[in-house]
Amino acid sequence: MKPSPKLPASFLGGDPFNQFRFLYRRELLWKLFDEEYCLSVMKAAYDAGGRGFDLSFDVNSRLFKRLIETTGDRSLIGLGNPSWEQGVVFEQRFIQYNRDRILKTLVDRLFPRDLAARVENQFSHDDVLVFGYDRNVEPLTDKEIESIYLDEVLFKQRISIFKDCQYIALGGSDADWLVSLGRLDIIQQMAQIVRQAGSIPFLLCQYASHIVPIVEDNHIDVEGYVIPLNRDWAWFDRDACVEIVHSIQKPVIAFMPFASGNLRQDIRGALDWLYQDAGVESILYGTADPQHAHSTTILAEQSRSAIQQDR
Repeated sequence: MKPSPKLPASFLGGDPFNQFRFLYRRELLWKLFDEEYCLSVMKAAYDAGGRGFDLSFDVNSRLFKRLIETTGDRSLIGLGNPSWEQGVVFEQRFIQYNRDRILKTLVDRLFPRDLAARVENQFSHDDVLVFGYDRNVEPLTDKEIESIYLDEVLFKQRISIFKDCQYIALGGSDADWLVSLGRLDIIQQMAQIVRQAGSIPFLLCQYASHIVPIVEDNHIDVEGYVIPLNRDWAWFDRDACVEIVHSIQKPVIAFMPFASGNLRQDIRGALDWLYQDAGVESILYGTADPQHAHSTTILAEQSRSAIQQDR
């Protein structure tokens, strides 16, 4: 097992360097297929004191290794995110391909009624990339839920690309669904494999206010969480997410920390709220611009350091 380093104040996210390229500065889209340019964004964060990098695919891992070799700095901290290709399978396919039936199942009979109504009436329309589903499909049966499994060979192959990472942020949307479906055994299985591989398991989830308490109550062996949270917003309720962060004795990394136009006008204020009021340990942010990577990394370290000195 690798020693557990202190989490850095920020992680530069890998999203701009994979299939989410179009979300970051569309006029720079073509540059984000250029590995040299992507490396320059990572290097800008590093030069500002950034030591944490979020990795999702081979290209990210390759660039992370290059950054280590270029700088000679073995203290860099990798957060590997195996994403939906991590090997959770239903009917011989990744469960992402059955998201419509899974969400129908959750809304029809497994989510608390108030949450089911919000997904049905609001989130499935406003946040279709996360909650959209076909209302005419059949929900999963109990037997089908029981048939979901982790292909350990696929999972081990997937996390093997993160051999330079101290942390693995397993789960993602798969975690939201598996926990909600009652299949926490698969989450525990994944965490055990991550530890056997010598890395530290964190759980990444979208539905934090619903998922984290269930995972904690069931003593699933993860050492921290990666959740969407910022000063203006969180699923399903911002204040409930903050209460959860305060209630658990584990570090939390907040992603989407500036997912609001107004927040981007006051990055330092958004950071101060996350570190002080919410109590997160770190943030995970994405950018396609070296200057933004440099300035955000500096602001994150200044914000967290100032708050820790005041405590």
